[in-house]
Amino acid sequence: MGETRFSIPAQPDFELGVHRTNEVAIIAEVPEGQKADGLVFIIPGMGGEKDASYSTMLRRYIASKHNLVAVSVDGHCNTCRPLRSQEFGAVTLDIEKDSIIAALGQYVANNLGRAFDFKVETHNDVLALLQSDTAHQYELKAHFTPPGNQYQNFGVLAALDHIAALHHLIDKGVEFDQSNVVCLGTSHGGYIAHMIAKFAPNSINAVIDASAYTETITKFVDNGFCEGSISDGNLVYGCSTIQKWQFILPGRDDFFGPDRALIRDVAYREHFEENMAATVRPCQFRMIHSEQDIVSPPLLKRTQAMLLQALSYDVRLDMVGPDAIDGKFIKSADHGMGIALNLLFDHFYPTIERRAGKIDRELGTKLTFTCPKRTYAMDYDRGSVHVTADCSPRMGEGAFAIESLAS
Repeated sequence: MGETRFSIPAQPDFELGVHRTNEVAIIAEVPEGQKADGLVFIIPGMGGEKDASYSTMLRRYIASKHNLVAVSVDGHCNTCRPLRSQEFGAVTLDIEKDSIIAALGQYVANNLGRAFDFKVETHNDVLALLQSDTAHQYELKAHFTPPGNQYQNFGVLAALDHIAALHHLIDKGVEFDQSNVVCLGTSHGGYIAHMIAKFAPNSINAVIDASAYTETITKFVDNGFCEGSISDGNLVYGCSTIQKWQFILPGRDDFFGPDRALIRDVAYREHFEENMAATVRPCQFRMIHSEQDIVSPPLLKRTQAMLLQALSYDVRLDMVGPDAIDGKFIKSADHGMGIALNLLFDHFYPTIERRAGKIDRELGTKLTFTCPKRTYAMDYDRGSVHVTADCSPRMGEGAFAIESLAS
């Protein structure tokens, strides 16, 4: 069957009440001949793969070697770096106007005593002027704007988009063992893999990750942080991805408080205890992490592994240090360890047991995740592509207290 492309309507943003207008692209490499032994979602790190040709090679390699449907999904805000692959659309770099004005003031300050003879009519004229002053470096603020005006949701929508992609591929008649769905990812991609397993506990047979973090990294949901830098000569752009969350006004739906963080936490015990009540076939976890990782603290990764083991999940966590560097599989001791996704899959996939079981859509799974002030609910309707998701204020104890005060 080879490579097949699909697109589906995007899962609505139920937290912010935003109707997403862009469609979600899906690329599936289907092995030729016999029915596939399962399906693997290949999830890249933050921003997407650097090279579209590498993505194609990776899907073909895993599909051919392991007889699996290998799938790439342009999950929400997956494509959010302008210098990476444009396989799913272009990312624009939008410079803040106030930042340009401030840099122009710095230019004048750097050149006091000099006669100025220039005319600027556009922001591009200012940037050209700044670049001509090669003796000085100018720092500006900018935003990454993903294709389709997406914004940084951090995990929830990307996970739901992958689940919807699974349902769509089944509905389109792509044949594979539906009880053997694996999520493979590194760094942010590994984190998304864990989020998928959290939201679809009976649909995912295994998660394989390298250097995945376990909770929200604040700089990715707060425009006040610089999440990445781009240099253009003597201009340095401190960048963050467009997002809709705010940290100032509690009580509003767009406030990123403890509830928003906990639903995105893949090592929160209460949620996994609630999840196990709806789980028929627990997921298997295969993880590798560096002892020197400064992006995803090793302590948090160990805590996640111990939690999952305590809840009777099948867990393997390999913690590695500089002595494990072999130049082939492990190329460094920092975040990501330089591990190629195809080798990561080859390393762990033989340790995963194929077990019979139905996916959540067939089971009609209903999930509840309790947070301090809100309750998240997810309902799998048989035959539906999207998951019915809701986030409601917790009214129980609060309503009783108000009634008591009124009396």
